[in-house]
Amino acid sequence: MTRTTTFRARLLRRDVQPQTITVRASSDAPPRTLRRAAGGGDQLTFDVYALVDADGWPNEATYSYVESVQRSAADADI
Repeated sequence: MTRTTTFRARLLRRDVQPQTITVRASSDAPPRTLRRAAGGGDQLTFDVYALVDADGWPNEATYSYVESVQRSAADADI
């Protein structure tokens, strides 16, 4: 059975101080990627982070910034 886990995710991004956030995951393993809301307006912007270190799982994991993606509100059902 899959359980819901709350863990600390350390987000790394070039030229930005590392940020630690609390994340809920419904898995026995850390998510491979995290998407975090990064903007608003007519576009929905998300920063995408990839898992780089899960040695501290299930308490913590480290992610590195990959890219920002945008989609319009009309594309939300795609």
